Amino acid sequence: MGEQFSIVPFGRASAERRRIIRQIARAESGGNPFRGIVVSSHGRTSCVVDDESPDGILLSHESPAQEIELWARGRVLYFCCGETASGPLFDKLLEAGARTVVGFTGRLNAATVDGKFFWRQLDQELVTCALHDQLAPGFERARQQFLERVATRLVTLPDGAAREDLSRMMDLLASMVIRGGEKG
Repeated sequence: MGEQFSIVPFGRASAERRRIIRQIARAESGGNPFRGIVVSSHGRTSCVVDDESPDGILLSHESPAQEIELWARGRVLYFCCGETASGPLFDKLLEAGARTVVGFTGRLNAATVDGKFFWRQLDQELVTCALHDQLAPGFERARQQFLERVATRLVTLPDGAAREDLSRMMDLLASMVIRGGEKG
């Protein structure tokens, strides 16, 4: 995807809150704001957890309003972290100007080869939706397609860990929250 888009990845050691806020602000002041932000981390209700940030929080509904606005301003936000869609965080991001916000109320945990395979594919599709500025309808189409793909694979599996893993993925896909604008 990096061949088509300007992507700024942050590694584990560089994904600290102040550094990310600085990078978002720098891109905006340079006239090249990020149109999408994808966060892959651990989550809990209305919060993205980050061990590198001083208080252990990358972003939450309790973050200062100016930080929430900076994250949100005209962007598509995809949170690949469980439980972040529970609580008021998404409302605050939308009120602050996010175009679309996507995340999960359920907990993420793929443990088997099948589960990890489908999760990587889903994640790539959702990142592509964000990069192509698909907004809510694009994310919903991707979610529906993966519900069908996982359901098709699920019926072919015998009882066991892979079947349980894909059943949990179906539950997670059902917990996906897609909020915001229509195709812009």
